[in-house]
Amino acid sequence: MSVLDDVSAVEGSNSYANRCAFWIAQSAPKFSRRVREREQRPLILTGHGLSLRVDKGSLLVRDGYTHFPQKQREWRFFNAALDIPPSIVVIDGSGDITMDAIDWLARHRVPLIRIRWDGQFSSIVTSGGQAADPSKIYWQQQTRQNPRDRLAFATNIILQKAANTLATMEFLPPSALRDKACKNITIRAELMKRKPPRTFAHLLGIEGSIAADYFRVWSDLSIKWKPLKRYPIPRDWSTYRSRVALRHGIRLRADGGGYNRGATHPVNAMLNYAYAVLIAQTQIRLIVEGYDPTIGIMHEKKALRGINPGFALDHMEPMRPVVDRAVLHLIDTVTFTGADFSIQHDGVCRMNPELARRVAQLSLEHCGVISE
Repeated sequence: MSVLDDVSAVEGSNSYANRCAFWIAQSAPKFSRRVREREQRPLILTGHGLSLRVDKGSLLVRDGYTHFPQKQREWRFFNAALDIPPSIVVIDGSGDITMDAIDWLARHRVPLIRIRWDGQFSSIVTSGGQAADPSKIYWQQQTRQNPRDRLAFATNIILQKAANTLATMEFLPPSALRDKACKNITIRAELMKRKPPRTFAHLLGIEGSIAADYFRVWSDLSIKWKPLKRYPIPRDWSTYRSRVALRHGIRLRADGGGYNRGATHPVNAMLNYAYAVLIAQTQIRLIVEGYDPTIGIMHEKKALRGINPGFALDHMEPMRPVVDRAVLHLIDTVTFTGADFSIQHDGVCRMNPELARRVAQLSLEHCGVISE
């Protein structure tokens, strides 16, 4: 059972409503559209009972319900109107669409994209054969194929990650180790700006050093546990040593890569869960914006092209330290019990559903901070 499966397993009504509210807020226009300007933002639908049908020649769209009580949102689009969205995205919703509505969307070249809660495509209805923006797909492909552009893109990603890492350091306990790590990361970031890496291997080496310094500071964290007699825990759970875990031949990289199923410590289990929420939200956002989340630039695996969400992983990298704050908040405010976690037969640590909901909720809140 994967981390994403775990996320799905603990989805309750409150989590569903919170997630839907997040995407409804993302679809709300930040600025009013000018009278003679075409709509640039996609229309995002979610919830249960949504519908798309043609009424008196115009497209009538009703959003679904995510909680009770709730006022149902409704839109009416007339032929060739400037307010017709460039695409309609249904995220984890249910309802119905008529054949006339499908034809209406095809005439106006408006793709209808249905996405699962975890960011995976469910279905696409479009007259053009694809839902993504061709110009953005072209940019992704050209940037990936050009070594200089690819390295410049990746360098910018790591610089953003370094800046967010330094900001998250403020949420860690003050110590000489933290001060040293902040100094090292700051020096590496400044050097990257003044003298950008000339090779991809050099850049990955810098990224690894930043991640190692960062997670080394986590070893100063104090994890609070309730009396252990009723729910005993392994001795190594009383402290947090490293993001790198080794048990039964399963190894996690310091940057969170490798086998996410291999978390053997509660902190790593919570981090994996938070990253699962982050990758789902990132993948949905990129699809909504017209990109192909599988055409990675920094994360390029040709053998997994079309399957691995490489571009989502690219955009996820600078966000990891921000979402880490959700886990740091829990470590700072919660006194855990052995019942909050369970050890599987292969030694992998899992959270119970209630704690998993809390991690997911906090992670979604930090995803909102990121988008702002």
